[in-house]
Amino acid sequence: SGYIRRRRVREARELFDRAPSPSTSVCNALLSGYIALGCLKDAEELFGRMQRRNPVSWNVMITGYARAGRMQVAQSLFDEMPQKDTISRTAIMRGYLQNGDVDASWKVFQEMPDRDAVAWNTMIGGFVQSERVDDALRLFAEMPNRDLVSWNTILQGYVQQGDMASANTWFRRMPEKDETSWNTLISGYKDEGALALLSEMTRGGLRPNQATLSVVISICASLVALGCGKMVHLCAVKTGFERDALVMSSLISMYSKCGLIAEASQVFELMLQRDTVTWNAMIATYAYHGMAAEALKLFDKMTEDGFRPDHATFLSVLSSCAHKGYLYEGCRYFRSMQEDWNLIPRSDHYSCMVDLLGRSGFVHQAYAFTRKIPSDLQVNAWETLFSACNAHGDVQLGEVIAKNVLQAQPPDGGMYTLLANLYAAKEMWSSAANVRGFMKEQGLKKETGCSWVELKGEVVSFSSNDNTHPLIDQICQEVDNLSVMIEGAT
Repeated sequence: SGYIRRRRVREARELFDRAPSPSTSVCNALLSGYIALGCLKDAEELFGRMQRRNPVSWNVMITGYARAGRMQVAQSLFDEMPQKDTISRTAIMRGYLQNGDVDASWKVFQEMPDRDAVAWNTMIGGFVQSERVDDALRLFAEMPNRDLVSWNTILQGYVQQGDMASANTWFRRMPEKDETSWNTLISGYKDEGALALLSEMTRGGLRPNQATLSVVISICASLVALGCGKMVHLCAVKTGFERDALVMSSLISMYSKCGLIAEASQVFELMLQRDTVTWNAMIATYAYHGMAAEALKLFDKMTEDGFRPDHATFLSVLSSCAHKGYLYEGCRYFRSMQEDWNLIPRSDHYSCMVDLLGRSGFVHQAYAFTRKIPSDLQVNAWETLFSACNAHGDVQLGEVIAKNVLQAQPPDGGMYTLLANLYAAKEMWSSAANVRGFMKEQGLKKETGCSWVELKGEVVSFSSNDNTHPLIDQICQEVDNLSVMIEGAT
């Protein structure tokens, strides 16, 4: 077992072979190791040689075949078992669930002469994973002895569906709760509700897990709620996550979105262990704030330290180059992505290259580049190129691109608005009016812009042309004052 835990299969087998007459339990230990490490053929060979098998031996092999997706073999082996117990039936049931056959699993469950809590919870979990929450609830109601796992599984079902009202009601009904209960509920929130729950959870002496902290930090970032973000940072340190790469990466992104580059850099520099996600978070911070030179320098340091960049890394690098107009560097990194790192560009990478060419004034070269992009990845690139045409006032090419975009996707109010603005900028009033008229006929509107800011612990949002805020007059006056100050400074 020690060798198996360290994934040293060869040494484990050598030790096993030196045993003159290994017991069934010793055989089962090696058999379990083979299955855990995916060595199914070795497991088959050992199982075939075993002179004495007990239910554990059969269950391990059934599990192995199920994990490999060979359910016909698993079922045949189950049928051959001389003695079937609840564990065996649960193993074949779980195998069907792992391979997406809920109905076959349900059939096994119904035929079980005896069921323990594990069998009930396995079937309830199967229904939840298949988004059949109503079936899970019916089974839960029939379950004779429910435990905490049963309650948590139904809670997970509501959260997966995004039904947070039912999830919260269910959570409050639970006779007892553990860390899994709290973490499951918090993971479903996308707003400040998660912050309140985290506070309530920690006051009760329970410890949030990695996923919960990452979710809450991401919510703080999306709301630009710096005060809450700092409190969660303190919570992460107190609960022992200051060395967790995922949590620290989330903090880097949060400080970045709040505009605190120095704090993001400090979190990064203090990390003793980094992974690709961590490097990506810091590179993205520099890219997001227009610090292209720092982003490219950090990328070089990342590869020098032996870390392998991924698609997210190159997206930040290419974005940096596009926003700073680093045409040569952008083209070089785009080639390196494919030739040196064997990464196939995705839609966003192509769009970045189109943006880079467009911002650099090479609109027609960007058009030629876009036409060579695989057809299923072109839509975003065409939209990016259309924006470049708008910026450079190229009406003729803009019309061609708009036609490509609008044919490839459902009617988009934003695209028609850009086309109307392009005509208006060139004083082609008739064409602009025609586009606006078509939008009105089709009921198309551009999505309203929205901004928000944290003020004294409260998140305040503002929409375009929104005059409902009680202090709107003072706000407009202050914006005008700021505009005058900016114009004076420039």
